[in-house]
Amino acid sequence: MTRINRRGATAQLLALGRRPYPVHRDPRHVLQALCLVLAAMGATLLVWGLQVTDAAYDGRDLRTSARHPVRAAAEPGARPTARWSDSRDVVGDRSFSVVTIAPLTADAPLPPGLPRWPEPGEAFVSPALLEALPAASTRYGNRAGTIAADGLAEPSEYLVYRRPPPGTALSPGPGGIAGIVGYGTPLPEASDFASQTFDRAESDVRLLIAPLLGLPVAVLLVTASRLGARQRDRRLAVLHAIGAGRSARARVAVGECLRPLALGTAAAAVPLLAVTLTGVRLPVTGHAIAAADLVPLLLWFPLALLPVLATLCLSFAALHLRIRPAGGNRPRPARDRPSAWPGRVCCIGTLMALWGAVIGHQPGVRIFMLGLVLAMAGLPPLLGRAAARVAVRLTARGRGDAARLVGGRWAAAHPAVIARSCASLAVLLGLLTQVQVLITELTSEARHATALARRLDGRLLHVSAGTDDEKARAGFLAALGAGDRVLRLAPGVEGAPPVLTGHCRDLAALAPLSVCPGAEPAPAVRVFRERTARTEALRWTSPGELNVRSTASRAPLTVGEGDYVVLTRGSDGREHVGRAAFAKLASPSVVVPGDEYVIGSTARARIAGWVVLIAAPGFVLLALIGAAVLLHAYLDRADQLRPLAGYTSGVRFHLRTAWWGLGVPTACALALATAFAGLLGAVNLAFLAPSGDSPLPLLAGGLVTAVVLCTVATVAGGLLSSRFTHRWVPRGD
Repeated sequence: MTRINRRGATAQLLALGRRPYPVHRDPRHVLQALCLVLAAMGATLLVWGLQVTDAAYDGRDLRTSARHPVRAAAEPGARPTARWSDSRDVVGDRSFSVVTIAPLTADAPLPPGLPRWPEPGEAFVSPALLEALPAASTRYGNRAGTIAADGLAEPSEYLVYRRPPPGTALSPGPGGIAGIVGYGTPLPEASDFASQTFDRAESDVRLLIAPLLGLPVAVLLVTASRLGARQRDRRLAVLHAIGAGRSARARVAVGECLRPLALGTAAAAVPLLAVTLTGVRLPVTGHAIAAADLVPLLLWFPLALLPVLATLCLSFAALHLRIRPAGGNRPRPARDRPSAWPGRVCCIGTLMALWGAVIGHQPGVRIFMLGLVLAMAGLPPLLGRAAARVAVRLTARGRGDAARLVGGRWAAAHPAVIARSCASLAVLLGLLTQVQVLITELTSEARHATALARRLDGRLLHVSAGTDDEKARAGFLAALGAGDRVLRLAPGVEGAPPVLTGHCRDLAALAPLSVCPGAEPAPAVRVFRERTARTEALRWTSPGELNVRSTASRAPLTVGEGDYVVLTRGSDGREHVGRAAFAKLASPSVVVPGDEYVIGSTARARIAGWVVLIAAPGFVLLALIGAAVLLHAYLDRADQLRPLAGYTSGVRFHLRTAWWGLGVPTACALALATAFAGLLGAVNLAFLAPSGDSPLPLLAGGLVTAVVLCTVATVAGGLLSSRFTHRWVPRGD
């Protein structure tokens, strides 16, 4: 055969695949094409997501490396050109860096993102911080401007660059203050910046994206390959009988899927390219990705579309290379009793999950997750059987209603269809529910710190001065409110416990005093009559034993090293204490004792938002798969309605039949799946993760999405079946 003839044969086989049957007469083939379109859209989104992840991490690492200070101590013989210090502040549940900088030479290099050195008492603030906290424009000093994009790890980062107020200076030593010679080092393992961004490794994000989007795409391809399987199997069997090999059958399959896959790829690529041009702020998480980071995608994303399309076509063709045996479609004897393995597996898994929850700790979590997987594996067949039993009961009560009788009997006879349509949704919803609960669980320290912060109500603050300047410390004390009480927490001498110093009435604000200590330090257990929330807070600022002594005035509180404990009257004390600290001290830090544990656990809990965000497209695709499978299976039996439909000219009969045959059983199955996931989530909350977030919003959202799509499938099934059946007319025998 010449090359021209081979090309002609390929064109004919591709055309044969494109025109296997008259599409305009049978919407079941439209359903198959829709599955292929959705598979292509999901695959395109998967590739785009992986490329965006790579580009965003590359851009962030580049900027993080460029702004990292080069310490003079790491460069032999180098003289520092600037002082650099990083302290911490908190807005809401996010911790971020307040970097204090001061030039030592006229040619000191600027940090990336700053157009000039701030004047003493000025501060540059990131745009995201200004948006979240407008008061940040004056909280850290006079506003000098905003930090440019090249100085931020990502657009949504909170960051402040400030210069010490007039009359103060950064001196090396206390508070992590370092002399630097410039900026730009290889990406460090531990960054000097405390600003919280999405700090998970790139591999973790890939491990989330690949299965949560790749699995629905694979299920869509397999589903599309089996929709209309009877006609396709007959066509492939004929080709096999006349001597067509695997190559010919593959080209026919490629012709069948090429147009829908190309349409889906183009439909997803156009809006994704638009997003690539403008940058994107991700919903749920609020994470922003700059358009500058996505510039490489303008080249690599379109180039990746052709391999994606080719891979999808080849995968679809590979599913049709095997010829089913001639008797594959013959009637098979029905089982008198359904298989018992799903119930046993689900029961064993549920018992294991309960056992793991009771055990607790790390071994219990592992047993719980293993039991969860087993329970989810056996759940879908049980859902199908439960839906069939519901259909039988409903049918028994409505024998005078033809639509109810026909629809209920059809659902009762096909529990596997209900199980297949709900399987992916039930499993994914169950797994996501438990993952959300476990991720949002607080650590033991965070739970205690949260309870302590609730009792303190922001009225006790730990202030780190970051300077030994007595004048600056005195200015800070003078700037506090009239009702604020101040104590000094100084390190002990020669291994002695830390010493808490203050006036007796200020010490009494912590807890009732047994006796007012003198100038010599006395153990705290002898000074305070009882333990209160405020004395508990001191254990977070200085673990171990604590000595207490009194002073007659505040003057001794400005001498030597040490931090301050400030007791405020109102719950808004953090704002005015923070303003006073940043206005008078060189490199201060104002925190609530123990909040680093709460903020760390909250940052970990925010991963749940990323899981939900990435899983949402996959969940919608799986819901569409379930609706398509359900609708296609119902339309396969639409011909059976023709004799009954011949007695009515409206669509009400078909809608009611679809309602009782599709909507009611599927809604029952999804409700049972949601209840089972909620039950396991309640067990998880009760035993393993008592401080985790409630999964009710996730369960409600998943259930509403699934029910809406199944309702659409039910209405579409009724309308389309009426379109098939109303053309039937009685004919003579």
